[in-house]
Amino acid sequence: MKTATFSFLISVGLLSIPSFAQYEDLSGVTGGASKAAQFCALKAIKVTHKDGVNGAKDVSIAFQFTGGKPSVFFNYYDASKKAVVFDFYDAHRSKDAVDTVKEAPITHSSMDSVQIDLNKDAKGIEPDIRDVVRVTLFTQYDLAYETQENGGLITMNFKWSPAIQAGFTRKKKALYWQVPLATVVAGGAGFAAYEMFLKKEPAKDDNPLNTLPSRPSQ
Repeated sequence: MKTATFSFLISVGLLSIPSFAQYEDLSGVTGGASKAAQFCALKAIKVTHKDGVNGAKDVSIAFQFTGGKPSVFFNYYDASKKAVVFDFYDAHRSKDAVDTVKEAPITHSSMDSVQIDLNKDAKGIEPDIRDVVRVTLFTQYDLAYETQENGGLITMNFKWSPAIQAGFTRKKKALYWQVPLATVVAGGAGFAAYEMFLKKEPAKDDNPLNTLPSRPSQ
């Protein structure tokens, strides 16, 4: 039942992951224990970069595991936290694991061990609680990156440069101006509609005496 449920959840789209950030951490719940028979451990996070031209660089963040590899992992950008989040399932954090990642545009990081019930929102289904190592990489940018998996090594790769940063800045400014511009356009359209359809003509005087030509002045 456990395996079937887990596989089903994966197949139907836990890949649309932002909702995953909403799952409840059950670490403090009495009796909350993962059903996984075997665990791997996140031993270390290693950051390397290769410099290019004009301030560009290729950044690689490697998550090193011992005792196997996570049963599955998910990664997504959490806009509320302003962070790229990696969730490694059926994994523990090694006691000597260091969680410091500081490589622009990542300002800092955190590493947490949590427990998540995959069936939390499914009524009538037995809880499927998993131990998860969550690594949070804080950055204000929704980075374009790739992931690679090779045995007990999972790697995040991305490019960064002043030009890429400028592109994010332009996009942010464009979004900032869209709202007031839309307001102005909507206001202008409303005024035009008022002038064309809603504005009332001056009331006509129906008294026939008032329509007689006036006497020429002497």
